[in-house]
Amino acid sequence: MLYQRILTAIPMAAFVVWMIFFQPTSVFFLFVLFIVLVSAFEWARLSGINNNPLRILFALIITSGTWAVQYYLADYAHFFIYVSVLWWFSISYYLRFAKPGAANSDLKIDKLLIAIVVLPAVAFAMQKIHAMQQGGEWLFYALALVWVADIGAYFSGKKFGKNKLAPNISPGKTKEGLIGAVVVTSVYTLIASYYFELDTERSALLVLLSVILTFISVSGDLYVSFLKREAGLKDSGNILPGHGGILDRVDSALAAIPVFAVGYNWLIYARLFDPLS
Repeated sequence: MLYQRILTAIPMAAFVVWMIFFQPTSVFFLFVLFIVLVSAFEWARLSGINNNPLRILFALIITSGTWAVQYYLADYAHFFIYVSVLWWFSISYYLRFAKPGAANSDLKIDKLLIAIVVLPAVAFAMQKIHAMQQGGEWLFYALALVWVADIGAYFSGKKFGKNKLAPNISPGKTKEGLIGAVVVTSVYTLIASYYFELDTERSALLVLLSVILTFISVSGDLYVSFLKREAGLKDSGNILPGHGGILDRVDSALAAIPVFAVGYNWLIYARLFDPLS
């Protein structure tokens, strides 16, 4: 299984890096739309849409709606980002104590409505970040922070983990693992601050933002795990051998990237978008 995961992860990571650094934003956004399409299909499955054609229809509606807003109503895209950020912050505390219902395949309308907000929001956030000055570097920083947090949490949790973070959803996650993730991402961010040539104030703000992102990325992971438990599924899909589905890979980024876009907009450099428009 590990060998298969590595064989899948290396070309996948190389392709993502190529898209971020060597493609214009217009092309990169099409790639993001594909991720939204597959994620929406998998989300429909986790939400109880048991008919494949209906899952495809749901995925097409979300993806085409995301495309239409970006190209015809771009001034309103930031509303999706802000609503998504508010939702991730509001759900974060609840997830620590949430108890998933008994596994079933019933239709869950509320879960579908959440997808209509959070999936377009991450697409808009990634587009806005990628389009700005040094956008590729900043987007890679944000995505890599999620990966670094996962690695830090895994090793510190394995070494020191005793207290469960969300035992009803993900028994393997521990508070010690989360603390380790915060430490590792803070160090990573200090290195990134040097690379981006930030002054002391902005470096401190970026470290603060990295701590927030670490916590919120865990919420993304936990929420998709919550959906899977209520659906009685181990993985969101099987498109990635050894990894499961697309949602299994992007769950943390769903929460972290919109929060990063808003945090960057408010704390580091203004403005990716006008927060008052």
